[in-house]
Amino acid sequence: MIEKLKQNNKIIINSDIDGVISGLLLTNFCNCEVVGFSNSADKVWLDTSKCNSIYNGVYIDMYVPNESTITIDQHIIAINKEHLERIQTNSNKINPNIYNQRYLLPKDLYYKKYPFGTCHFIISMLCKQGINLSSISSKNSSDGLMFIDYLLRADDAMNTSLFRYKINAQEWWNWLFDYSNKSEIIKALTYYLYSTDIDRANKIKTQITDRLINQFKCDRPDGSIIQIINEKGKLKQNALDYIQFISNLSNLKCFDLNITLKEFKGVNKRTGLSNSQQNELMLQNTINGEKVFSYAFVRTFDKTDYFSYTIMKNQ
Repeated sequence: MIEKLKQNNKIIINSDIDGVISGLLLTNFCNCEVVGFSNSADKVWLDTSKCNSIYNGVYIDMYVPNESTITIDQHIIAINKEHLERIQTNSNKINPNIYNQRYLLPKDLYYKKYPFGTCHFIISMLCKQGINLSSISSKNSSDGLMFIDYLLRADDAMNTSLFRYKINAQEWWNWLFDYSNKSEIIKALTYYLYSTDIDRANKIKTQITDRLINQFKCDRPDGSIIQIINEKGKLKQNALDYIQFISNLSNLKCFDLNITLKEFKGVNKRTGLSNSQQNELMLQNTINGEKVFSYAFVRTFDKTDYFSYTIMKNQ
């Protein structure tokens, strides 16, 4: 990851808590620059003075199949073993489900896939490179919660670990610990997680949800903001306050928020895929002849609408 970010340090992050934390980590420890945001569905907002194409930035927590685009994400992206092998040959695609191959294919969702946020994977990769993360804060916010509570809210990691997919989560925490060269920060993270009882975990989630939605006017409990800019292309005040809050709580220097962004709008679709469409996606990164900008398998093949993808209308 570090070498890829030396080649291209212009990152585009999601507008949820996972994206904000990932952006703070990469700007503080990898000399990256946030040049845009996405809402993980139908919009990308880009500072075109710093990155002249939606394909030229590094996407964090969103998979873009364009071969030259660098992506760091944690989604299920391969249809089958042949597709997996094709993706693995491209070093621009950084994803724990690729590195830990037992858990990659859609038939295994969601009981075996990587179940946490991209930010947790990034922490493990930074530790693997020997980067010192001790500057990250553990101070309390006004509601009594620490940054670690917000960190474990990313992609609902605490809930997933303690309630929904406990066995799979434990296996993946062990994998992150080993992958990080047995880092103390992953060890401390999991110790805190598994020393939190169920009632406390529920209270933490409720408190964070209340703050994100009521104080920062986020559209979803995970901190996602669907429309992050105003009519002038500037970040809305609630987005500014939200990002600055996470920055202050983490003790990580905030990235530049005084940027002007151009909106790129697409159409997000949920569907199943026929055999011919699966083959088309695998070979050409298109569906029904249309170029796929981003996609992920979000449910198992035995469910309807298991495939989510976006077609960009202005590029």
